[in-house]
Amino acid sequence: MKIAHRTILLASGALGALALLGGAAFLLRVPPFGQKGGIEASEVCASLGTSASAAEALREVLPAESSYSFDDDVTSRVDATDTGYESACFVSGGGEQLLVADVRLMADEEEGSWTEWVRGTAASDASVTALTPFPAGKKAVASGRFAAVFVPCTSAGHIPGGQYNLSVSVELKKPGGAGAAANRAELIKLATNAASFAHTEAKCDLAR
Repeated sequence: MKIAHRTILLASGALGALALLGGAAFLLRVPPFGQKGGIEASEVCASLGTSASAAEALREVLPAESSYSFDDDVTSRVDATDTGYESACFVSGGGEQLLVADVRLMADEEEGSWTEWVRGTAASDASVTALTPFPAGKKAVASGRFAAVFVPCTSAGHIPGGQYNLSVSVELKKPGGAGAAANRAELIKLATNAASFAHTEAKCDLAR
């Protein structure tokens, strides 16, 4: 009887421990047994460019969630005189917004002026505290949480005000387990892919 009683106590203790672990996993929104939901190329926002490359980058930078959702909104451009092109891709998981990619057509600016402007578009100051340049477009900067590129688009003479460029930014609002250097490399990939997609969709006549 004592052995049976001890077995019951041990079993109860084990079930209690599992319940506590399960509750902690629920509160922390950790997928069961550390599993991370899959991200298929067919699911990602079209505005992020080459889907296979975008899916690979997202798998690297996003935190572990049981599933992810993608919301893509692209406003097309009618012709070279139209200034209305813009797009936004929102990636969410676990009830939170994890990453945002934003593209908009805007008048050409000096590199320093654009850098300060795009820095101000970030949702968190922490995303843009360590921006360093990388080679792309007219100007490009990135950190472990943010990447942006200013890409020539429409030559002067089509729209009043002169040349127009595409401002492309990607902000990682909630990073996963990769380090800052790895995140920076993948965010650059996402930003340049998005810039390539936008350059074609916006009917740009200037080289990227």
